[in-house]
Order: sequence, then C-alpha cells, then structure tokens
Amino acid sequence: MINKPITAILIGAGFRGRISYGSYGLKYPDRLKFIAVAEPDSRKRDLFQKEHNISNSNVFKSWQDILDPSVGKIADTAFICTQDRMHYQPAIKSLEMGYDLLLEKPISPIFEECNHISNLAQEKNRIVQVCYVLRFTDFFKKLKEIIDSGVIGDIIDYDHSENVSYWHFGHSFVRGQYKKKDESSPLILAKSCHDLDIMYWLIGEKPLTVQSKGFLSFYRPENAPKNAPKRCTDGCTHEKTCPWYAPRLYLSGEPLIRIGFHANSRFLRFLTSMIINHRNLMVFLSKYVKKLEPFLNWKDFPTTSLTTDLTYEGKMKALREGPWGKCIFKTGNDVVDHQIVTYTFPNGIVGTLRITGLSDLEGREFRIFGTKGVIRAHFRANEELIKITDFLTTRTKVVFNKGLSAGGHGGGDFGLLDSFVKVINGELTPEQAGTTNIQGALESHIMAFTGEEARISGKTLTIDEYRN
Repeated sequence: MINKPITAILIGAGFRGRISYGSYGLKYPDRLKFIAVAEPDSRKRDLFQKEHNISNSNVFKSWQDILDPSVGKIADTAFICTQDRMHYQPAIKSLEMGYDLLLEKPISPIFEECNHISNLAQEKNRIVQVCYVLRFTDFFKKLKEIIDSGVIGDIIDYDHSENVSYWHFGHSFVRGQYKKKDESSPLILAKSCHDLDIMYWLIGEKPLTVQSKGFLSFYRPENAPKNAPKRCTDGCTHEKTCPWYAPRLYLSGEPLIRIGFHANSRFLRFLTSMIINHRNLMVFLSKYVKKLEPFLNWKDFPTTSLTTDLTYEGKMKALREGPWGKCIFKTGNDVVDHQIVTYTFPNGIVGTLRITGLSDLEGREFRIFGTKGVIRAHFRANEELIKITDFLTTRTKVVFNKGLSAGGHGGGDFGLLDSFVKVINGELTPEQAGTTNIQGALESHIMAFTGEEARISGKTLTIDEYRN
C-alpha cells in the first residue's frame, strides 16, 4: 500500500516527459505528483502546467532555472526527459542537490559523462533509475523467468532482432531528432540500448569482445523517386506509391492504424478495414460514436512530435515548415539504417543484435538456443508470443501469448514508474523492485559504445580495455 504520492519536478516536457510519464501522474495522483516543470517550449510548458495544475512560481524555462540554488530542492525526485545530449548537466546538478532521478535513456552519448553520473550517484547515495522500460513488461519478465528456471539449459547462442518499422525509422532517425549521430546518438545507443540491456540481463554475464557492421544504404538522396520535390507537401507526384508520404502518417496515422490488420481479433481487423477503406462513412458514424474520432483525426504519436497545434491546419503548417514534411530521401540524415553487432561472452556464449530500419511491423524477435531446448519469441504491437521447444520430446509449447498492445512499450512505461515510486517510498528495495541501477545501465551503454566503435574501425574490440 502506497502511503503518499512522491513528488517530482519534470525537466523536459516533450513526448516522453509529458505523455509517457506525465500521464501516469494524472492516472495515479495518489502515487506520483508533478509539482514543477522546466521546458523551453512555451506551448509544451503551458500544457504540462495546466494538466498538472502547477503554480506559476514552479514553472521554469530551463533546467538551470529549476535547479538554481535559490529555488533549492523542492521535490523528492527529478525526472530528466530532455534530448540525449542534454541529460548530463541537469543530472549532475540534480544529484548534487540531493534528488533521486528518473533518467531517460540513454544516460548520455558520451561515455565519460555516463561514468561521472554513475560515480556521483554512488557518492551521494542516490537512486538513478534509467528508463529501461522493457524489463518491466510481462513479456520480458516471463522470458527472464524461463531462462532462470533452466528449462532450456545453459544459453549457447542468443539471437536478437530489433525491427524498427519503416514509418517509425523514417520519423525518428531520418526526419527526426536522431537523424544525425553527432547531434544525438548513434543508432545502436539511441534505439537499441534497450536491447543491449535485455541481452546483458538475460545472459547474466558481461561481454568480452565485439564485432560490428552497419551502413546507411537506403535513406539516401540518390534513392529518391524521379522528380521528387524537397517536401511531400510541394505536390509530390509519388504520393500514392511512397510509403513515407508525410501527410499519410501525420494527418491520418494510417500506417499505425494498419497494425490492426494484424490483430488476433476479427472485430479489430474489420474495424481497421472500415477506417482505411470507408473513411467517409466512418467520419459520419463518428458523430454518434465518439470513440471513432481519434482514428479519423490522428493526434497521437508520432504526430505529437510535430506541434502542439493538432488541428489539421496546425499539422499542415508543421509539415510545410518543419523537418517532418521533408522527402524521406532528402533530409540530410547520416545515421545507419541497418547494423549487426556480435558479442562474445564467457563460456563460449555468442550474442547477436540485428537492427533494421526497414521492417513492416515494429518489434523485437528472439531465438535463444540452450543446451536443453530453444526459445522462439517476438514482442510486437500486434502480438507478444513466447514458445519453447525441448530437445527430449521435440514438442513446442506456447508459454506466453498476448494480443494487441495499447502502447507504452507493452505496459513497461507504467511498470517502470510503479517500481520507481515504491522504491522511493521505501516500500521495496531496488533489488526487490527489479529496478535497473545506474551501474547496471552503464554496462549496456559500454556495449553500445564499443559496438559503434567496432563498426567504424572494422576491428574486433576487447570490451574490458574500454570498460577499464
């Protein structure tokens, strides 16, 4: 039983801060209360203030203002949800002021900064929960339970694919804030530090060596269709044939709605078909069935990244003027669109991570080969499935099966916050809650940093040399 809500300041009221974590505070005000916010964008700042009924005296334009000594420590925790390269300074200042932290991943794109945050957290005896939300999903907790039970014996070969859907990769890593490595993070850190944390957690060992290959092969100017304009809104003649046509994604959310075609539910498949193929009828019906409205005027991710004005006119203005409306092949991006990384672990274990930005469905796929059996699993928006085949009987058993997810990383966002609140409130120890301490999170970052260095150098690297 939670005795009181923990209090928090939010630094960065973007999608993760305002939607993913702010919504938890609105749904569970007895567990978490945001009492202050720092955000340079006035529209985002005002929205968060209004939603959480924050007094004017606790609204700030920057992290420097909210963490000024004259303000002092005003809450139990600080939620740091700024862009990757803006984590370090507010994290250090918050720790120095005595805050426990919820820190959005990655810790930082720079190893020395990650290390400094880790060391200072230990010195100040403060909790730093890095937002590795996947550990807190039912799916990954079940996967961990199966491996720890020994049912497949000892892991020999671990194969993990991170499949980023074509529209999501285009949004985040071609048009969006992660399109340039030097302005954000390399792909393996920005997108897949989650996955490396899961690999490290499930195998239970620190890796010894790493090799990697990765390229920017497709999202390049020379692959643009003939006579494609600079922007999708400039009268592109390829509107009907290009999967990355911006208005289709940001105005109607069609690529996300189409996930419903893959749902187990016949009704959801039927509803998806009606929304996609009979839009005028559904617009008429939405006057009487209000639950249909969100599917006809998309106001969820990734549209929320464009603007806070989610009217048709507001979204079109953002597409005409901002980066999101640019032709997918003409954005100036330099981040690789596919990569493979291979780690060796003690006892001859090999772990492989594949990342692709050209997948049909968003999600992760696993093949984990043990000495007694094999796990085959996938974690997607439309289905979460774990199957085990044992060598003795060669029978395959489904041990976990869950249908269409409502979002929030399969429940991991709220699972993480539940755990964090209980630890801060003293109801559970970090070990009991299964939280990712800063030292454990640092290990996956080392895996990412060395993986990227191995890709660039083309060499096999010894990770201990980097770690030490």
